[in-house]
Amino acid sequence: MTTEKINSKSQGFTLIELLVVIAIIGILSSVVLASLNGARMKSRDTKRIADLRQIQTALELYYDTNGYYPKSNCGWDCNGYRYSYDGSWDSLASDLSPYISSLAKDPLNSGGCPPWNVNCFTYAYGNVGRNTQRVQYDLTAQLEDSNSQYRCAIKLWRFYFDNRSWCPPYPNQIYEASIN
Repeated sequence: MTTEKINSKSQGFTLIELLVVIAIIGILSSVVLASLNGARMKSRDTKRIADLRQIQTALELYYDTNGYYPKSNCGWDCNGYRYSYDGSWDSLASDLSPYISSLAKDPLNSGGCPPWNVNCFTYAYGNVGRNTQRVQYDLTAQLEDSNSQYRCAIKLWRFYFDNRSWCPPYPNQIYEASIN
């Protein structure tokens, strides 16, 4: 009789090998998710800029027809604003309806605060001139990317009434698509 040697070593992974593989997969997935979040942030900023440019075109068409821009929430020459997080944006959409099919809102549209406040992602339109001020308006959003080339810190925008810089009192991520 021949005794066959039975291989007692089973095929498979050890617990340590499995833990190492799971740890590597976890690290790789967190790197991918971080990159994905950065890409989403930049995508939302790109949409904000495109939206404001479309709204700006509609405002210019409105001006060509009427000789002035739509009033703000408080009228003309009062430095009031219409915000995408409330019903005043619907009024602006109604004013611009012949020139733009729908008025975009900020991709995050965090309600209750204007874009000048930190982490407040909304659009704002304000008419700051018709009768007593020169004809102009503000069309504003806050960008998420603090390194964007379109942010206020790079452009050095100024207040129309006293030529102070926009940026110090507000987040440097402000984006303006305004006539001033």
